[in-house]
Amino acid sequence: MENKIQKKKRGSNLAVQGAILATAGIIVKLIGVAYRIPLINTIGEEGIGCYSKAFVIYAFALMISSYGLPTAVSKLVSARIAEKKYKEAHKVFLTALSIAFIIGIISAGIMFFFSKGLANLIYSENSEYAIKALSPTLFIFSIMAVFRGYFQGMNTMIPTALSQIVEQVFNAIFSIVMASILVVQGYEYGAAGGTLGTGIGALAGLITLIGIYLMSRKLIKNRVKKDIHYNKDITSLSLGKVIILTSVPIIMGSAVFHFTNFVDMFMFSDAMRFHGYTQDVSDAMYGMLDGKYKTIVTLPISIASALAAASIPSITTSIVQNDRKQIKRKINIAIRFTMLIAIPSGVGIFVLSRPIILMLFGSSNIQLLSNMLKVGSLSVIFFALSTISIGILQGMDKLRIPVISAAKSLFIKVLFNILLLYIFDTNLYGAVITNIIFAFASSSFNLRAIKKYAHIKFDIKKTYIIPLLSATIMGGICYLTYYIFNLITKSNIIATFVSIIAAVIVYIIVLIQLKGIDKDELLSMPKGNKIVSLLTKLKLL
Repeated sequence: MENKIQKKKRGSNLAVQGAILATAGIIVKLIGVAYRIPLINTIGEEGIGCYSKAFVIYAFALMISSYGLPTAVSKLVSARIAEKKYKEAHKVFLTALSIAFIIGIISAGIMFFFSKGLANLIYSENSEYAIKALSPTLFIFSIMAVFRGYFQGMNTMIPTALSQIVEQVFNAIFSIVMASILVVQGYEYGAAGGTLGTGIGALAGLITLIGIYLMSRKLIKNRVKKDIHYNKDITSLSLGKVIILTSVPIIMGSAVFHFTNFVDMFMFSDAMRFHGYTQDVSDAMYGMLDGKYKTIVTLPISIASALAAASIPSITTSIVQNDRKQIKRKINIAIRFTMLIAIPSGVGIFVLSRPIILMLFGSSNIQLLSNMLKVGSLSVIFFALSTISIGILQGMDKLRIPVISAAKSLFIKVLFNILLLYIFDTNLYGAVITNIIFAFASSSFNLRAIKKYAHIKFDIKKTYIIPLLSATIMGGICYLTYYIFNLITKSNIIATFVSIIAAVIVYIIVLIQLKGIDKDELLSMPKGNKIVSLLTKLKLL
Protein backbone atom coordinates (compact mmCIF):
# COMPACT_ATOMS: atom_id res chain seq x y z
CA MET A 1 0.00 0.00 0.00
CA GLU A 2 1.42 3.36 -1.02
CA ASN A 3 1.62 5.99 1.66
CA LYS A 4 0.01 9.40 1.24
CA ILE A 5 3.25 11.15 0.31
CA GLN A 6 3.89 8.72 -2.55
CA LYS A 7 0.35 9.16 -3.86
CA LYS A 8 0.69 12.91 -3.77
CA LYS A 9 3.96 12.80 -5.69
CA ARG A 10 2.48 10.49 -8.27
CA GLY A 11 -0.63 12.62 -8.65
CA SER A 12 1.31 15.85 -9.06
CA ASN A 13 3.90 14.44 -11.46
CA LEU A 14 1.72 15.18 -14.50
CA ALA A 15 1.57 18.86 -13.50
CA VAL A 16 5.35 18.97 -12.95
CA GLN A 17 6.23 17.28 -16.25
CA GLY A 18 3.59 19.29 -18.08
CA ALA A 19 4.98 22.49 -16.59
CA ILE A 20 8.49 21.62 -17.77
CA LEU A 21 7.33 21.17 -21.36
CA ALA A 22 4.93 24.12 -21.07
CA THR A 23 7.76 26.39 -19.91
CA ALA A 24 9.93 25.19 -22.77
CA GLY A 25 6.96 25.65 -25.12
CA ILE A 26 6.51 29.25 -24.00
CA ILE A 27 10.23 29.98 -24.41
CA VAL A 28 10.24 28.35 -27.85
CA LYS A 29 7.15 30.29 -28.91
CA LEU A 30 8.53 33.59 -27.62
CA ILE A 31 11.75 32.98 -29.56
CA GLY A 32 9.59 32.07 -32.55
CA VAL A 33 7.64 35.32 -32.30
CA ALA A 34 10.86 37.28 -31.79
CA TYR A 35 12.64 35.92 -34.88
CA ARG A 36 9.53 36.01 -37.09
CA ILE A 37 9.50 39.82 -36.84
CA PRO A 38 12.96 40.42 -38.43
CA LEU A 39 12.33 37.50 -40.80
CA ILE A 40 9.12 39.10 -42.09
CA ASN A 41 10.90 42.44 -42.37
CA THR A 42 13.68 40.74 -44.35
CA ILE A 43 11.67 38.72 -46.87
CA GLY A 44 8.35 40.63 -46.79
CA GLU A 45 4.78 39.32 -46.63
CA GLU A 46 5.14 37.64 -50.04
CA GLY A 47 8.27 35.85 -48.83
CA ILE A 48 6.66 34.79 -45.56
CA GLY A 49 3.72 33.53 -47.62
CA CYS A 50 6.08 31.21 -49.58
CA TYR A 51 7.83 30.27 -46.32
CA SER A 52 4.50 29.41 -44.64
CA LYS A 53 3.16 27.42 -47.59
CA ALA A 54 6.38 25.38 -47.73
CA PHE A 55 5.97 24.70 -44.02
CA VAL A 56 2.46 23.35 -44.49
CA ILE A 57 3.83 20.86 -47.04
CA TYR A 58 6.71 20.02 -44.69
CA ALA A 59 4.43 19.63 -41.65
CA PHE A 60 2.11 17.31 -43.55
CA ALA A 61 5.03 15.21 -44.84
CA LEU A 62 6.48 15.13 -41.33
CA MET A 63 3.14 14.04 -39.93
CA ILE A 64 2.75 11.17 -42.36
CA SER A 65 6.35 10.01 -42.01
CA SER A 66 7.36 10.29 -38.37
CA TYR A 67 5.26 12.56 -36.18
CA GLY A 68 3.56 9.57 -34.55
CA LEU A 69 6.91 8.13 -33.43
CA PRO A 70 7.47 10.15 -30.22
CA THR A 71 3.95 9.39 -28.97
CA ALA A 72 4.16 5.71 -29.96
CA VAL A 73 7.61 5.26 -28.41
CA SER A 74 6.51 7.18 -25.32
CA LYS A 75 3.45 4.93 -24.85
CA LEU A 76 5.32 1.67 -25.43
CA VAL A 77 8.31 2.61 -23.26
CA SER A 78 6.21 3.96 -20.35
CA ALA A 79 4.04 0.82 -20.32
CA ARG A 80 7.15 -1.41 -20.08
CA ILE A 81 8.91 0.75 -17.50
CA ALA A 82 5.76 0.65 -15.35
CA GLU A 83 6.23 -3.15 -15.31
CA LYS A 84 10.02 -2.78 -14.79
CA LYS A 85 10.78 -4.30 -18.22
CA TYR A 86 13.79 -2.03 -18.82
CA LYS A 87 15.52 -4.26 -21.39
CA GLU A 88 12.40 -4.48 -23.54
CA ALA A 89 11.86 -0.71 -23.22
CA HIS A 90 15.39 -0.08 -24.52
CA LYS A 91 14.84 -2.53 -27.37
CA VAL A 92 11.72 -0.55 -28.34
CA PHE A 93 13.97 2.53 -28.55
CA LEU A 94 16.62 0.84 -30.73
CA THR A 95 14.01 -0.69 -33.03
CA ALA A 96 12.25 2.66 -33.41
CA LEU A 97 15.58 4.27 -34.38
CA SER A 98 15.99 1.80 -37.24
CA ILE A 99 12.45 2.49 -38.45
CA ALA A 100 13.01 6.27 -38.18
CA PHE A 101 16.21 6.05 -40.24
CA ILE A 102 14.46 4.30 -43.14
CA ILE A 103 11.35 6.50 -43.03
CA GLY A 104 13.44 9.67 -42.77
CA ILE A 105 15.54 8.86 -45.84
CA ILE A 106 12.50 7.98 -47.98
CA SER A 107 10.36 10.99 -46.95
CA ALA A 108 13.24 13.48 -47.36
CA GLY A 109 14.01 12.10 -50.81
CA ILE A 110 10.38 12.33 -51.98
CA MET A 111 10.04 15.92 -50.75
CA PHE A 112 13.33 16.99 -52.37
CA PHE A 113 12.83 15.42 -55.80
CA PHE A 114 9.12 16.31 -56.07
CA SER A 115 9.44 19.87 -54.73
CA LYS A 116 8.40 21.50 -58.01
CA GLY A 117 5.24 19.40 -58.31
CA LEU A 118 4.31 20.11 -54.69
CA ALA A 119 4.75 23.85 -55.23
CA ASN A 120 2.52 23.75 -58.32
CA LEU A 121 -0.07 21.74 -56.37
CA ILE A 122 -0.55 24.61 -53.89
CA TYR A 123 -0.57 27.32 -56.57
CA SER A 124 2.72 28.73 -55.32
CA GLU A 125 5.50 28.01 -57.80
CA ASN A 126 7.81 30.33 -55.86
CA SER A 127 7.69 27.97 -52.84
CA GLU A 128 9.72 25.31 -54.67
CA TYR A 129 13.10 26.40 -53.24
CA ALA A 130 11.76 26.60 -49.68
CA ILE A 131 10.23 23.09 -49.97
CA LYS A 132 13.53 21.71 -51.28
CA ALA A 133 15.50 23.41 -48.48
CA LEU A 134 13.20 21.87 -45.84
CA SER A 135 13.46 18.29 -47.11
CA PRO A 136 16.60 17.18 -45.14
CA THR A 137 14.87 18.26 -41.93
CA LEU A 138 12.43 15.35 -42.34
CA PHE A 139 15.29 12.88 -41.81
CA ILE A 140 16.74 14.78 -38.85
CA PHE A 141 13.36 15.07 -37.15
CA SER A 142 12.61 11.35 -37.58
CA ILE A 143 15.66 10.43 -35.50
CA MET A 144 15.03 13.23 -33.00
CA ALA A 145 11.40 12.11 -32.54
CA VAL A 146 12.51 8.68 -31.29
CA PHE A 147 14.92 10.17 -28.72
CA ARG A 148 12.20 12.50 -27.43
CA GLY A 149 9.68 9.68 -27.22
CA TYR A 150 12.14 7.49 -25.31
CA PHE A 151 12.86 10.13 -22.68
CA GLN A 152 9.17 11.04 -22.38
CA GLY A 153 8.37 7.35 -21.89
CA MET A 154 10.79 7.38 -18.95
CA ASN A 155 8.61 10.21 -17.59
CA THR A 156 11.19 12.94 -17.91
CA MET A 157 10.42 15.92 -20.12
CA ILE A 158 13.69 17.76 -19.45
CA PRO A 159 15.62 16.35 -22.49
CA THR A 160 12.69 17.18 -24.81
CA ALA A 161 12.32 20.66 -23.31
CA LEU A 162 16.05 21.40 -23.51
CA SER A 163 16.34 20.14 -27.09
CA GLN A 164 13.32 22.24 -28.14
CA ILE A 165 14.94 25.40 -26.76
CA VAL A 166 18.33 24.65 -28.39
CA GLU A 167 16.57 23.81 -31.65
CA GLN A 168 14.62 27.07 -31.67
CA VAL A 169 17.62 29.25 -30.75
CA PHE A 170 19.66 27.86 -33.67
CA ASN A 171 16.59 28.05 -35.91
CA ALA A 172 16.06 31.72 -35.05
CA ILE A 173 19.66 32.73 -35.64
CA PHE A 174 20.27 30.83 -38.87
CA SER A 175 16.82 31.53 -40.36
CA ILE A 176 17.52 35.27 -40.24
CA VAL A 177 21.15 34.91 -41.33
CA MET A 178 20.41 32.63 -44.30
CA ALA A 179 17.34 34.64 -45.34
CA SER A 180 19.38 37.86 -45.28
CA ILE A 181 22.09 36.30 -47.45
CA LEU A 182 19.75 34.78 -50.06
CA VAL A 183 16.99 37.42 -50.26
CA VAL A 184 19.12 39.55 -52.59
CA GLN A 185 18.28 36.99 -55.30
CA GLY A 186 14.53 37.37 -54.69
CA TYR A 187 11.98 36.86 -51.92
CA GLU A 188 11.49 33.19 -52.89
CA TYR A 189 15.20 32.58 -52.23
CA GLY A 190 14.91 34.50 -48.96
CA ALA A 191 12.07 32.16 -47.95
CA ALA A 192 14.31 29.17 -48.76
CA GLY A 193 17.06 30.69 -46.62
CA GLY A 194 14.60 31.02 -43.75
CA THR A 195 13.68 27.34 -44.03
CA LEU A 196 17.36 26.31 -44.02
CA GLY A 197 17.48 27.63 -40.45
CA THR A 198 14.84 25.07 -39.49
CA GLY A 199 17.10 22.20 -40.56
CA ILE A 200 20.12 23.64 -38.75
CA GLY A 201 18.01 24.08 -35.62
CA ALA A 202 16.71 20.50 -35.81
CA LEU A 203 20.28 19.21 -36.15
CA ALA A 204 21.33 21.17 -33.06
CA GLY A 205 18.35 19.73 -31.14
CA LEU A 206 19.26 16.19 -32.21
CA ILE A 207 22.90 16.64 -31.13
CA THR A 208 21.64 17.85 -27.74
CA LEU A 209 19.47 14.73 -27.29
CA ILE A 210 22.30 12.40 -28.34
CA GLY A 211 24.55 14.13 -25.79
CA ILE A 212 21.97 13.66 -23.00
CA TYR A 213 21.51 10.01 -24.00
CA LEU A 214 25.27 9.36 -23.88
CA MET A 215 25.45 10.97 -20.43
CA SER A 216 22.56 8.77 -19.26
CA ARG A 217 23.85 5.62 -20.93
CA LYS A 218 25.52 4.23 -17.78
CA LEU A 219 22.27 4.46 -15.80
CA ILE A 220 20.27 2.97 -18.67
CA LYS A 221 22.75 0.07 -19.03
CA ASN A 222 22.64 -0.70 -15.31
CA ARG A 223 18.84 -0.91 -15.35
CA VAL A 224 18.90 -3.08 -18.46
CA LYS A 225 21.45 -5.49 -16.88
CA LYS A 226 19.37 -5.87 -13.71
CA ASP A 227 16.16 -6.56 -15.63
CA ILE A 228 14.80 -10.02 -14.79
CA HIS A 229 11.55 -9.64 -16.77
CA TYR A 230 13.02 -9.87 -20.26
CA ASN A 231 11.28 -12.20 -22.73
CA LYS A 232 13.83 -13.58 -25.21
CA ASP A 233 11.08 -14.46 -27.69
CA ILE A 234 10.45 -10.77 -28.36
CA THR A 235 12.30 -9.86 -31.57
CA SER A 236 13.07 -6.52 -33.18
CA LEU A 237 10.69 -7.49 -35.99
CA SER A 238 7.78 -8.07 -33.61
CA LEU A 239 8.53 -4.83 -31.76
CA GLY A 240 8.76 -3.03 -35.09
CA LYS A 241 5.26 -4.20 -35.96
CA VAL A 242 3.98 -2.99 -32.57
CA ILE A 243 5.63 0.43 -33.06
CA ILE A 244 4.15 0.82 -36.54
CA LEU A 245 0.69 -0.39 -35.46
CA THR A 246 0.79 2.05 -32.53
CA SER A 247 2.07 4.90 -34.71
CA VAL A 248 -0.42 4.54 -37.55
CA PRO A 249 -3.60 5.55 -35.65
CA ILE A 250 -1.70 8.44 -34.01
CA ILE A 251 -0.34 9.52 -37.40
CA MET A 252 -3.80 9.27 -38.94
CA GLY A 253 -5.32 11.42 -36.21
CA SER A 254 -2.55 14.01 -36.39
CA ALA A 255 -2.46 13.79 -40.19
CA VAL A 256 -6.12 14.77 -40.36
CA PHE A 257 -5.29 17.89 -38.34
CA HIS A 258 -2.35 18.76 -40.56
CA PHE A 259 -4.33 17.78 -43.63
CA THR A 260 -6.75 20.45 -42.40
CA ASN A 261 -3.92 23.01 -42.70
CA PHE A 262 -3.14 21.66 -46.17
CA VAL A 263 -6.82 21.86 -47.19
CA ASP A 264 -6.96 25.38 -45.74
CA MET A 265 -3.94 26.48 -47.72
CA PHE A 266 -5.12 24.81 -50.93
CA MET A 267 -8.71 26.10 -50.68
CA PHE A 268 -7.55 29.57 -49.63
CA SER A 269 -5.10 29.84 -52.55
CA ASP A 270 -7.63 28.37 -54.99
CA ALA A 271 -10.40 30.70 -53.75
CA MET A 272 -8.07 33.69 -54.22
CA ARG A 273 -7.50 32.61 -57.83
CA PHE A 274 -11.23 32.00 -58.23
CA HIS A 275 -11.93 35.60 -57.17
CA GLY A 276 -9.22 37.00 -59.45
CA TYR A 277 -6.38 37.74 -56.98
CA THR A 278 -2.78 37.41 -58.26
CA GLN A 279 -0.31 34.91 -56.81
CA ASP A 280 1.72 37.67 -55.13
CA VAL A 281 -1.40 39.02 -53.39
CA SER A 282 -2.44 35.49 -52.41
CA ASP A 283 1.03 34.77 -50.97
CA ALA A 284 1.00 38.07 -49.06
CA MET A 285 -2.45 37.39 -47.59
CA TYR A 286 -1.46 33.88 -46.56
CA GLY A 287 1.70 35.37 -45.05
CA MET A 288 -0.50 37.57 -42.83
CA LEU A 289 -2.65 34.61 -41.83
CA ASP A 290 0.11 32.12 -41.06
CA GLY A 291 3.10 34.36 -40.40
CA LYS A 292 1.41 36.93 -38.16
CA TYR A 293 -2.04 35.85 -36.96
CA LYS A 294 -1.22 32.19 -36.21
CA THR A 295 2.11 33.10 -34.61
CA ILE A 296 0.20 34.91 -31.87
CA VAL A 297 -2.80 32.62 -31.32
CA THR A 298 -0.70 29.43 -31.17
CA LEU A 299 1.46 30.66 -28.26
CA PRO A 300 -1.00 29.61 -25.51
CA ILE A 301 -1.94 26.46 -27.46
CA SER A 302 1.68 25.27 -27.07
CA ILE A 303 0.98 24.88 -23.35
CA ALA A 304 -1.87 22.49 -24.15
CA SER A 305 0.51 20.57 -26.44
CA ALA A 306 2.99 20.27 -23.56
CA LEU A 307 0.35 19.02 -21.16
CA ALA A 308 -0.90 16.57 -23.80
CA ALA A 309 2.63 15.17 -24.25
CA ALA A 310 2.97 14.79 -20.47
CA SER A 311 -0.50 13.21 -20.18
CA ILE A 312 0.20 10.26 -22.49
CA PRO A 313 2.87 8.35 -20.46
CA SER A 314 1.32 9.41 -17.16
CA ILE A 315 -2.21 8.19 -18.01
CA THR A 316 -0.78 5.05 -19.69
CA THR A 317 1.05 4.19 -16.45
CA SER A 318 -2.17 4.54 -14.43
CA ILE A 319 -4.03 2.35 -16.94
CA VAL A 320 -1.33 -0.36 -16.67
CA GLN A 321 -1.66 -0.14 -12.87
CA ASN A 322 -5.50 -0.21 -13.22
CA ASP A 323 -5.73 2.87 -10.98
CA ARG A 324 -9.06 4.38 -12.07
CA LYS A 325 -8.96 7.08 -9.41
CA GLN A 326 -5.62 8.38 -10.69
CA ILE A 327 -6.80 8.20 -14.32
CA LYS A 328 -9.76 10.46 -13.54
CA ARG A 329 -7.59 12.77 -11.43
CA LYS A 330 -4.96 13.16 -14.16
CA ILE A 331 -7.58 13.82 -16.84
CA ASN A 332 -9.20 16.52 -14.71
CA ILE A 333 -5.84 18.11 -13.86
CA ALA A 334 -4.78 18.19 -17.53
CA ILE A 335 -8.04 19.78 -18.76
CA ARG A 336 -8.37 22.23 -15.86
CA PHE A 337 -4.77 23.45 -16.07
CA THR A 338 -5.16 23.89 -19.82
CA MET A 339 -8.32 25.98 -19.39
CA LEU A 340 -6.79 28.03 -16.55
CA ILE A 341 -4.28 29.28 -19.13
CA ALA A 342 -6.21 29.13 -22.44
CA ILE A 343 -9.29 31.10 -21.31
CA PRO A 344 -7.42 34.20 -19.98
CA SER A 345 -5.07 33.99 -22.98
CA GLY A 346 -8.03 34.19 -25.37
CA VAL A 347 -9.52 37.14 -23.47
CA GLY A 348 -6.13 38.87 -23.34
CA ILE A 349 -5.62 38.49 -27.10
CA PHE A 350 -9.11 39.91 -27.72
CA VAL A 351 -8.53 42.95 -25.49
CA LEU A 352 -4.95 43.68 -26.61
CA SER A 353 -5.23 42.63 -30.26
CA ARG A 354 -4.28 46.02 -31.69
CA PRO A 355 -1.44 46.82 -29.22
CA ILE A 356 0.08 43.35 -29.73
CA ILE A 357 0.04 43.65 -33.53
CA LEU A 358 1.48 47.18 -33.34
CA MET A 359 4.23 46.07 -30.94
CA LEU A 360 5.26 42.98 -32.91
CA PHE A 361 4.67 43.83 -36.56
CA GLY A 362 4.27 47.60 -36.83
CA SER A 363 1.36 49.49 -38.40
CA SER A 364 1.14 47.57 -41.71
CA ASN A 365 -2.41 46.17 -42.14
CA ILE A 366 -2.96 46.76 -38.41
CA GLN A 367 -6.74 47.10 -38.55
CA LEU A 368 -7.20 43.92 -40.57
CA LEU A 369 -4.86 41.88 -38.36
CA SER A 370 -6.39 43.33 -35.18
CA ASN A 371 -9.89 42.32 -36.30
CA MET A 372 -8.62 38.84 -37.21
CA LEU A 373 -7.19 38.43 -33.71
CA LYS A 374 -10.42 39.62 -32.09
CA VAL A 375 -12.43 37.08 -34.07
CA GLY A 376 -9.84 34.33 -33.70
CA SER A 377 -9.24 34.75 -29.96
CA LEU A 378 -12.01 32.22 -29.36
CA SER A 379 -10.02 29.59 -31.27
CA VAL A 380 -7.36 29.63 -28.53
CA ILE A 381 -9.79 27.97 -26.10
CA PHE A 382 -11.16 25.39 -28.53
CA PHE A 383 -7.78 24.45 -30.05
CA ALA A 384 -6.31 24.08 -26.55
CA LEU A 385 -9.22 21.80 -25.59
CA SER A 386 -8.87 19.83 -28.80
CA THR A 387 -5.10 19.38 -28.29
CA ILE A 388 -5.31 18.22 -24.67
CA SER A 389 -8.26 15.92 -25.39
CA ILE A 390 -6.28 14.17 -28.16
CA GLY A 391 -3.38 13.60 -25.74
CA ILE A 392 -5.74 12.18 -23.12
CA LEU A 393 -7.43 9.81 -25.58
CA GLN A 394 -4.05 8.60 -26.84
CA GLY A 395 -2.99 7.97 -23.25
CA MET A 396 -6.23 6.01 -22.71
CA ASP A 397 -5.34 3.88 -25.77
CA LYS A 398 -8.38 5.20 -27.66
CA LEU A 399 -6.32 6.01 -30.74
CA ARG A 400 -9.08 5.78 -33.35
CA ILE A 401 -11.39 8.31 -31.69
CA PRO A 402 -9.29 11.46 -32.41
CA VAL A 403 -8.98 10.27 -36.03
CA ILE A 404 -12.74 9.95 -36.44
CA SER A 405 -13.36 13.23 -34.59
CA ALA A 406 -10.86 15.10 -36.75
CA ALA A 407 -12.27 13.61 -39.97
CA LYS A 408 -15.84 14.65 -39.07
CA SER A 409 -14.62 18.12 -38.06
CA LEU A 410 -12.68 18.48 -41.32
CA PHE A 411 -15.81 17.62 -43.32
CA ILE A 412 -17.74 20.35 -41.46
CA LYS A 413 -14.88 22.78 -42.05
CA VAL A 414 -14.73 22.09 -45.79
CA LEU A 415 -18.44 22.89 -46.09
CA PHE A 416 -17.91 26.23 -44.35
CA ASN A 417 -14.78 26.87 -46.47
CA ILE A 418 -16.89 26.53 -49.61
CA LEU A 419 -19.49 28.90 -48.17
CA LEU A 420 -17.13 31.56 -46.80
CA LEU A 421 -14.18 31.42 -49.22
CA TYR A 422 -15.87 30.67 -52.56
CA ILE A 423 -19.53 31.74 -52.38
CA PHE A 424 -18.72 34.76 -50.20
CA ASP A 425 -15.32 36.41 -50.70
CA THR A 426 -14.48 36.65 -46.96
CA ASN A 427 -10.81 35.56 -47.57
CA LEU A 428 -8.85 36.02 -44.31
CA TYR A 429 -11.90 36.39 -42.04
CA GLY A 430 -13.40 33.25 -43.55
CA ALA A 431 -10.21 31.27 -42.87
CA VAL A 432 -10.22 32.42 -39.24
CA ILE A 433 -13.91 31.57 -38.69
CA THR A 434 -13.67 28.09 -40.23
CA ASN A 435 -10.67 27.34 -37.98
CA ILE A 436 -12.81 28.16 -34.94
CA ILE A 437 -15.59 25.88 -36.22
CA PHE A 438 -13.11 23.04 -36.77
CA ALA A 439 -11.57 23.36 -33.29
CA PHE A 440 -14.99 23.56 -31.61
CA ALA A 441 -16.26 20.45 -33.41
CA SER A 442 -13.09 18.46 -32.74
CA SER A 443 -12.94 19.31 -29.02
CA SER A 444 -16.66 18.54 -28.58
CA PHE A 445 -16.36 15.09 -30.16
CA ASN A 446 -13.23 14.23 -28.15
CA LEU A 447 -14.52 15.43 -24.78
CA ARG A 448 -17.72 13.45 -25.26
CA ALA A 449 -15.60 10.32 -25.85
CA ILE A 450 -13.43 10.97 -22.77
CA LYS A 451 -16.55 11.34 -20.63
CA LYS A 452 -17.94 8.09 -22.02
CA TYR A 453 -14.86 5.87 -21.70
CA ALA A 454 -13.33 7.30 -18.50
CA HIS A 455 -16.75 7.49 -16.77
CA ILE A 456 -15.72 10.92 -15.61
CA LYS A 457 -17.79 13.91 -14.56
CA PHE A 458 -16.19 17.22 -15.49
CA ASP A 459 -16.37 20.09 -13.02
CA ILE A 460 -17.93 22.67 -15.37
CA LYS A 461 -17.92 25.41 -12.74
CA LYS A 462 -14.22 25.18 -11.81
CA THR A 463 -13.00 24.25 -15.30
CA TYR A 464 -14.87 26.82 -17.42
CA ILE A 465 -17.22 29.19 -15.56
CA ILE A 466 -14.89 30.50 -12.84
CA PRO A 467 -11.86 30.93 -15.19
CA LEU A 468 -14.15 32.76 -17.67
CA LEU A 469 -15.51 35.10 -14.97
CA SER A 470 -11.98 35.74 -13.69
CA ALA A 471 -10.71 36.35 -17.22
CA THR A 472 -13.59 38.75 -17.98
CA ILE A 473 -12.75 40.88 -14.93
CA MET A 474 -9.08 40.62 -15.90
CA GLY A 475 -9.90 41.80 -19.44
CA GLY A 476 -11.62 44.95 -18.15
CA ILE A 477 -8.69 45.85 -15.89
CA CYS A 478 -6.25 45.04 -18.68
CA TYR A 479 -7.99 47.43 -21.09
CA LEU A 480 -8.13 50.26 -18.54
CA THR A 481 -4.47 49.75 -17.59
CA TYR A 482 -3.37 49.90 -21.22
CA TYR A 483 -5.46 53.01 -21.91
CA ILE A 484 -4.09 54.88 -18.84
CA PHE A 485 -0.43 53.93 -19.35
CA ASN A 486 -0.56 54.61 -23.09
CA LEU A 487 -1.98 58.05 -22.28
CA ILE A 488 0.75 58.74 -19.71
CA THR A 489 3.82 57.23 -21.41
CA LYS A 490 2.82 57.62 -25.08
CA SER A 491 4.51 54.23 -25.54
CA ASN A 492 2.56 51.28 -26.88
CA ILE A 493 5.26 48.81 -25.80
CA ILE A 494 5.38 50.00 -22.17
CA ALA A 495 1.58 50.18 -21.93
CA THR A 496 1.21 46.69 -23.40
CA PHE A 497 3.73 45.08 -21.05
CA VAL A 498 2.33 46.84 -17.96
CA SER A 499 -1.23 45.85 -18.86
CA ILE A 500 -0.18 42.19 -19.36
CA ILE A 501 1.51 42.11 -15.93
CA ALA A 502 -1.55 43.74 -14.33
CA ALA A 503 -3.82 41.24 -16.10
CA VAL A 504 -1.87 38.23 -14.76
CA ILE A 505 -1.97 39.55 -11.18
CA VAL A 506 -5.69 40.40 -11.32
CA TYR A 507 -6.56 37.04 -12.88
CA ILE A 508 -4.74 35.06 -10.17
CA ILE A 509 -6.31 37.10 -7.37
CA VAL A 510 -9.85 36.83 -8.75
CA LEU A 511 -9.40 33.12 -9.55
CA ILE A 512 -8.40 32.38 -5.95
CA GLN A 513 -11.16 34.55 -4.48
CA LEU A 514 -13.78 32.77 -6.60
CA LYS A 515 -12.38 29.37 -5.44
CA GLY A 516 -11.32 28.47 -8.97
CA ILE A 517 -8.16 26.88 -7.58
CA ASP A 518 -7.48 25.77 -4.03
CA LYS A 519 -4.44 25.29 -1.81
CA ASP A 520 -4.04 21.55 -2.53
CA GLU A 521 -4.11 22.16 -6.29
CA LEU A 522 -1.53 24.93 -5.95
CA LEU A 523 0.68 22.58 -3.93
CA SER A 524 0.51 20.01 -6.74
CA MET A 525 2.01 22.54 -9.16
CA PRO A 526 5.78 22.97 -9.67
CA LYS A 527 7.15 25.23 -6.89
CA GLY A 528 3.73 24.90 -5.27
CA ASN A 529 5.09 25.39 -1.74
CA LYS A 530 6.65 28.73 -2.68
CA ILE A 531 3.50 29.87 -4.50
CA VAL A 532 1.32 29.01 -1.49
CA SER A 533 3.79 30.66 0.89
CA LEU A 534 3.81 33.89 -1.15
CA LEU A 535 0.01 34.00 -1.50
CA THR A 536 -0.38 33.32 2.23
CA LYS A 537 1.93 36.23 3.09
CA LEU A 538 -0.14 38.45 0.78
CA LYS A 539 -3.26 37.18 2.61
CA LEU A 540 -4.76 35.83 -0.61
CA LEU A 541 -5.05 32.30 0.81
